[in-house]
Amino acid sequence: MPSPLAPTRPTAGRVVGGLGLLALAAALTVLTLHLPGPVHGPLAVTGTAAVAVTALVLLLLPGGCNSGAYVGAATLWGLGAVTAGLFPTTSLGPFPLPPLAFAAGQVGLLVVLLQLLVRARAGSDDPPLVVDALMLGSALATAGWDAFARTGHHGPAGWQAAVVAVLVVSSVVTCSGIALAVEQPRLRRAAAGLAVAGVGTALAAVCFHHDALTASVACGAAAAGGAVGMLHLPRTGVVRHGGQAAERAARRLETASLVPGPILLVDLVLLVIDPRADSVLYGFYVTVLVTFTVRHAATARSIDRTTTQLTFQALHDDLTGLGNRGLLERTLTEPDRAACLVRVQLVGLEDVNDVLGVGAGDAVIAAAAREVGAVAADLGGDAFRTAGDEITVVLPGASDQVVRHAGRVVAAVGAAPAAVPGAGGFTLSAVAGLASCPFGDDYDGSDAMKPFVHAEIALREARSLGPGSVSVYSGAVAAGHARRTLLRERLSLAIREGTVDVHFQPVVSFTTGRVAKFEALARWEDPVLGRISPVEFIAVAEESNLVVALGEHVLRTAVHCAAEAGVFSAGVGLAVNVSVVQLQAPGFAGTVVELLDRYRLAPHLLTLELTESVFLDEDSPAERVVTDLVRLGCRIAIDDFGTGYSAFGYLGRLPVHVLKIDRSLTRSLTDDATGQSVVTCVVDLATRLGLTVVVEGVETEQQAAICRSISAPLGQGWLYSPAVPRGLLGEQLARVHPVPDAVAAER
Repeated sequence: MPSPLAPTRPTAGRVVGGLGLLALAAALTVLTLHLPGPVHGPLAVTGTAAVAVTALVLLLLPGGCNSGAYVGAATLWGLGAVTAGLFPTTSLGPFPLPPLAFAAGQVGLLVVLLQLLVRARAGSDDPPLVVDALMLGSALATAGWDAFARTGHHGPAGWQAAVVAVLVVSSVVTCSGIALAVEQPRLRRAAAGLAVAGVGTALAAVCFHHDALTASVACGAAAAGGAVGMLHLPRTGVVRHGGQAAERAARRLETASLVPGPILLVDLVLLVIDPRADSVLYGFYVTVLVTFTVRHAATARSIDRTTTQLTFQALHDDLTGLGNRGLLERTLTEPDRAACLVRVQLVGLEDVNDVLGVGAGDAVIAAAAREVGAVAADLGGDAFRTAGDEITVVLPGASDQVVRHAGRVVAAVGAAPAAVPGAGGFTLSAVAGLASCPFGDDYDGSDAMKPFVHAEIALREARSLGPGSVSVYSGAVAAGHARRTLLRERLSLAIREGTVDVHFQPVVSFTTGRVAKFEALARWEDPVLGRISPVEFIAVAEESNLVVALGEHVLRTAVHCAAEAGVFSAGVGLAVNVSVVQLQAPGFAGTVVELLDRYRLAPHLLTLELTESVFLDEDSPAERVVTDLVRLGCRIAIDDFGTGYSAFGYLGRLPVHVLKIDRSLTRSLTDDATGQSVVTCVVDLATRLGLTVVVEGVETEQQAAICRSISAPLGQGWLYSPAVPRGLLGEQLARVHPVPDAVAAER
């Protein structure tokens, strides 16, 4: 691996600094060689060499934001060693100068390491690394003091105080490097070098007067270890990481914190076996207890902060900062006042997501949450995000009071797009369902989320009423929901058992009176609910995703009954309604092919009636399926033309064969001249486009006569016959409906 310390062109400032340090090293060398008196030469030479090496580093190696601090720390250590060597017998009052010089020489290194320790855990909830370094350092200093004392290194009180100072600083330096290495394994070399520097400096200070050779060797080792440590410490940035790496580091540090225990235990055993009165040692033990207490207090505080943060995250939504469903449940479990719950669903968010992307949609949701939260706070309530597009508000007061405020909450949503760049042109609205929250001495909180369910029932009714609507949960709403729920269950059972029946309504030629085709219509009479209107059960099928199964059942049953009654063999067609959801379901085209093959059915005799919504989105999956069906030879009819998004644009784009005019237009034929003109135009344009027109809802001979006069070919309605059960298909097939004599003569 290439060295991170490859040479680079030094700056002018670094050149000046390096030359200055070289000059200082030269002056110290001259001073060491010529100063009279007893001199610990090796120590002074080692310190001078440290200053010289630091000068070369400054001149030759690349810098970083930490490089200046490292150079200063190394220079200070070298000056400390030089001072100890040049003034071996000097004292500052009762304190000998050499140990103090060694202690002071390590202050710069200690400051650098403490800064790195602080940065390593900046912004983290874990205990600070500084606390761990102090804990480990106090244990090491205690064991070191006892070891030195037992090996015969004694001195007066001043000497002891100076040695305690150097032991403390050296131990903290050593253990700071160890803590950094535990946090970041890539700093192991640096930690090893710093450990050698700390231990070597302490040994040199203690052995200074008793064993000059050992002190000199230890001082040289400390200089070498310090150089290795400083070269491998990070010169730029900070020592930080997160995620799983941080978790592993925390576990390693927890393991490392167990090391001082056995060391101190051995020391205590020795103290029991060979007791000695040593007030300094007792002071060290007190320091150990204090640092261990501080460390565990910091750990407890960290755990408390982490627990608080995790609790907040568990109960709040990341995107909006609002409380989530869990916090809502807590709020509803122990109510302290009468309140109502309002579930607000955003309407129009899909447009923002489709055009601007999900990121913009999230920003709009966050803006809506702020608006709703502000209104809720102003009303004394709380807001929660309980679904992707839903915000729930709990407001104080009874339902008749809160329903007046709910309008403000719904209206607040409309201001959200303006707060998001690029979304100001979109319209965002909402619907809301409101339910009262139980309150009082009799409420035990056993079913706290019942208001949430009730509000959802009311919200369903609000959706049917349109954007901006607020619906209040009541007995009538509950009864309607209960009926829909039961109807959904019974319908699912009826589809599985095949008890949904199919009736057939004839489509008759206005000019011949003969049946041109039959339209298959679903009919259902449940043994529990009785006869159910198709409008009601088809709506429930669409809401509950039963429409695909229902549609396939009707299609299969209709084709089977028509084939059995001889409809196809008589050349009469069959029309079956198909929903958009059916078209998009996998395998629909395959089902049609299977039926055509099974009953040897000519494809042109099968007409699939679709609503106009299928063709609103060009190149949609449903439209592609329609194209595939046309290639098979099936005919496509547009049902209920004249309502919704009626337009002739898609009729020219797609292979549509039949246009069915809605009964609302049929009624207008006899109401006013304008209605008749509209139908005439539709019939004329459809005929020009090559489409066959079927007029729905023909109930009177007058309507039939008008249809003949405007050249509409086919009609369907009660004038000819209501939808009949499968048993009457043969009778209807043979029937010829009367036409005026004049029309018959023209034929």
